[in-house]
Amino acid sequence: MLLVPCPHCGPRNQSDLRLLGEAVPRPNPNTATRKEWGDYLYLRENPADWVTETWYCRVGCRQYFTVERHQATNEFRNPPLPGDKVGNSTYTTITVGSSGSQRGANANSEEQPS
Repeated sequence: MLLVPCPHCGPRNQSDLRLLGEAVPRPNPNTATRKEWGDYLYLRENPADWVTETWYCRVGCRQYFTVERHQATNEFRNPPLPGDKVGNSTYTTITVGSSGSQRGANANSEEQPS
């Protein structure tokens, strides 16, 4: 199970969301060539590194959002938490392993409400 940080609903199970893929800039429709459109539609980098992805919260808030996820470890970098517009810099990752979910340490070591 992957716990994805929705900025509107909070952390949600990946089955509540839809991964739309890597967030890539769209070419200008007035000046783009056929090759540029083909690359935009079908080619992705797919590195084993940090990638900015677009997700859709289909069960909760029904909003689109982007997060950075490490492709190899499934960690989220600077995840947006409910009420944040850019991401809360005091939390560094949300990871899910066999022991359950963990949140990164808060800068002033106080518990944050979920």
